[in-house]
Amino acid sequence: MIIVVLAAPTVPVLLAGLWWAGCAVPLAFIDAQVHRLPNVITMPAAAGVLALLTIDAVVADRWEPLLSATICAAVATAVFVSIGLVLGRRGMGLGDAKLILSMTALLGWWGWGAAFGAVFFGFLGAGFVGVVLLASGRVRRGAHIPMGPFFIAGAVLMLALPA
Repeated sequence: MIIVVLAAPTVPVLLAGLWWAGCAVPLAFIDAQVHRLPNVITMPAAAGVLALLTIDAVVADRWEPLLSATICAAVATAVFVSIGLVLGRRGMGLGDAKLILSMTALLGWWGWGAAFGAVFFGFLGAGFVGVVLLASGRVRRGAHIPMGPFFIAGAVLMLALPA
């Protein structure tokens, strides 16, 4: 959470980051255990982040970061929902798309690079762990890996990188 404090330039953005982090921690553990990202956490995470970023735009009269965050979240969520619907059980679940909504909204405030970087590092981390698990014989080809913890780690990494 200290990373969120250091990355946030204003109080509403700080609160948005803390809100997201407070939701992301239980989501990471739940997804790791049961391969589910429950709506009861993912939807309030997205609503809280977007509401707090909107408050920041109104108070600071800076609409460009909010526009960037909204577009990042809309595009990323549309892509992930499409992947989930097309690939079905072979792809990512819709819970991942809802996590991506809040994550890319928050990181999109800093720009497309931050949002894309979090998704990229999430996939990179999951791919690395998947290869290690396959090589060690702990899983077989076609096994499902919970993506939530990796996307959350990617977001934390992007928040930690200097702007």
